Amino acid sequence: MKKLVLGLLLAVAIVSSSCNAKREWDAKKILKQEEALLAKAKISQVDSADVAGLLSAYEGYAEKHPNDTMGIEFLFKAASFYEYLGKPIKGASIYEKVYTNYPNYSKRPYALFMQGLIYEDKLGNLDVARQKYSQFLKEYPEHPIAKDVKIALAQLGKTPEQLMAEIMAAQHQDSLAMANEKVSEPGK
Repeated sequence: MKKLVLGLLLAVAIVSSSCNAKREWDAKKILKQEEALLAKAKISQVDSADVAGLLSAYEGYAEKHPNDTMGIEFLFKAASFYEYLGKPIKGASIYEKVYTNYPNYSKRPYALFMQGLIYEDKLGNLDVARQKYSQFLKEYPEHPIAKDVKIALAQLGKTPEQLMAEIMAAQHQDSLAMANEKVSEPGK
């Protein structure tokens, strides 16, 4: 019985080691694809097949290794790529997947924020953007970008002209307040 248990433990260790080596090899292969794509980008020789291959590799790795931190990073990168490539719906859906499926991921708040940003800027769906920004502020009120999210929410749907008018009105109010302070404190 002792030999059987030891044999099983050894078999599990070998399979586990083999799986880890395969996962590491897959990740290194993808990182090499990234490097090659970056090198081509520097000399303006990127083609759509290279990008599609990398995106497929990102998503495939994450699917094969759903609990691996590198897979989550690859999904996050894929979402950003899709947004940049003019496929904002695909990018938003991947950010949603990251946000929903990985509650302990360090960039989870950014995945929620990016959804709001895509819905606002790329898709023009202000209702969903508002919901995402509000959710962010509810869940992450002390996050370093919470102040920026509050500003984005306050400015949501406003035209540049409306924003400029608000800035001018605020500056005018500040000027009036300063003038009133000087009048109320004679001799200074």
